Amino acid sequence: MSILIDTGVIVAAFNRRDRHHYWAKRQVKQVLEGQWGPPYITDYIVDEVLSYAAARLGREPGLKLGKLLLEHRLFHIIPVTLDTVLDAWTLYQRHAPSLSFTDATSLVIAKTYDIDYIITLDEPLARLHPSITPAQ
Repeated sequence: MSILIDTGVIVAAFNRRDRHHYWAKRQVKQVLEGQWGPPYITDYIVDEVLSYAAARLGREPGLKLGKLLLEHRLFHIIPVTLDTVLDAWTLYQRHAPSLSFTDATSLVIAKTYDIDYIITLDEPLARLHPSITPAQ
């Protein structure tokens, strides 16, 4: 079994003001304990997390998140290739605007790498791949 962690879950786990903070923090703890198998993110998710953190949480929280993701390697980072981008483009065209392009790349990565679950706060993403969401 394996799991892909979506941007919103990482941000919510780190942001005490987020309405999903406690749920996300619990989920990330379980992921890090290995309850879902190897944990993955993509380089696009790293980009979203760091961009969000810098814009909304400030410099220090953003740098702390960057260290956790890039230096401590909390999760395995899968690079998004051109083939992934092109497949995601096809998927994105079918589901836009409800599905973000980053979420489309996550879906392609999950299929390509045979990732069992995506842990997400995004309903459109959860409808297209077996997912763990706050509603469960």
